[in-house]
Amino acid sequence: MSKDGAMSTKEYYKRLLDRDEDIFREITRFSEKEAEVFDALLKHLEKVNSERDQFSNEEKGKALETAVSFLLENITIFKVREHLFTSTNEMDQLITLSFKGEKFREHIDIRGEFFICECKNHAVKIGVTWVGKFYSLLSCHCNLGIIFSYNGLAGSGWEDGVGLTKKLFLNKEDHAKRSYILDFNMKDLKLISKGHSFIELLNAKMIALKTDSSYEEHITLHPAQESGSNDDAS
Repeated sequence: MSKDGAMSTKEYYKRLLDRDEDIFREITRFSEKEAEVFDALLKHLEKVNSERDQFSNEEKGKALETAVSFLLENITIFKVREHLFTSTNEMDQLITLSFKGEKFREHIDIRGEFFICECKNHAVKIGVTWVGKFYSLLSCHCNLGIIFSYNGLAGSGWEDGVGLTKKLFLNKEDHAKRSYILDFNMKDLKLISKGHSFIELLNAKMIALKTDSSYEEHITLHPAQESGSNDDAS
């Protein structure tokens, strides 16, 4: 504010941008009811994986796909299309921006018009074979893909599934054409259920892949957690 009480141009635009950021955060977080439903879906997913012998392969896969679809659809900035078939492959989920999402495109780095998700509810971590197959699908269509699984990718550093995502990222010299294959697992889904934003984790994982660092270094507390309240995310 100036001495006469008038708002400076800098302060005006700062408040305007802060308002837009607050709106974006609000529409990309779960309501209290949505959080309850998502938590129930995760509990069912845990049950399916702790008692795997009691469920069919179809039921195991469905438990993960249902939780992932609910997550993406209720962020409200995405439009989810499930089980799309190409001439040679099937896409579990193809994600585009919704009308609301287009309004906030500058806040969302999806590397193009859409991205692809693959759901693998396996008893073990996802290895190089599945990462390689996913890359083959991804390379024909877009630059961003997410592998959702219960146990995550196998390996660490530059080894196994985790290492392959890094090697594939560096496969092209042109940064604009590099492929981002991101790992979202039960640990990440639980973070979201406790208040973290999917968009925040998405951006953090992309930065981590670019910098060969841990994505945990790039996430911050959700505003609800900063204020000491988890009412809408517990």
